[in-house]
Amino acid sequence: MYARIVYIVCVRPEDTIDFHVRFAWAGIARQYGQLAAARGTTMAMGQTLLNIEKNGTPSTQLGPRMGMEKTSLSRLLNNLEGHGMIERKADEADRRIVRIHLTAAGKKERDRARTAVRTFNAWIAEQLGTDRTERLLGDLQKLNDLIVQYPTRDALPELDQNDNPDSNAA
Repeated sequence: MYARIVYIVCVRPEDTIDFHVRFAWAGIARQYGQLAAARGTTMAMGQTLLNIEKNGTPSTQLGPRMGMEKTSLSRLLNNLEGHGMIERKADEADRRIVRIHLTAAGKKERDRARTAVRTFNAWIAEQLGTDRTERLLGDLQKLNDLIVQYPTRDALPELDQNDNPDSNAA
C-alpha cells in the first residue's frame, strides 16, 4: 500500500504526508476563517478564546498551546482586549503572573467558535463514517507522536557541494 512512497532522489509534493496535512489544514483554516469573518472576527481570535480556561489562563501558556510566538500572541491579545472579549488580571497567588480571562462578550464569541468547530467536525465525521474517522484520529495522533520523536538534527544527509539530487547529470 505504501510502496509508491519511496524517497530515493525526487519526490513529488503530492506523494508526501506533509503536503496533504498542510493542504487539509489550509482548507480547514479557510472554512473557519470565512465563518469568523462573517461575525467580524478571525480564526486566530476564535482559537485563542477556545484556549482560555474558566479561571483564566496565564498568557505564557497560551503561546505554546497555540503554536504562536510571543509578539504574535501579544498583538492578538491586544486585539481581543480592544474588542472587549478578554481582560488581563494579575494572578491572586503570584502577582507576577498575568492571567487572561474571558469577558461576557468573549464567552459569547467562544461559544460561537466552539459551535462552529463542533459542527464542522461532525460534518466531516459524518462524511467519513465512524470507522474511517476513528482510524484518521488514531493515525493523526500517531503522526504527532512520531513528529516529536523525529531526530531533526540527523535528518538531512551531508551533501557534497557538487551533489544535486535534482540535476540530470548522472
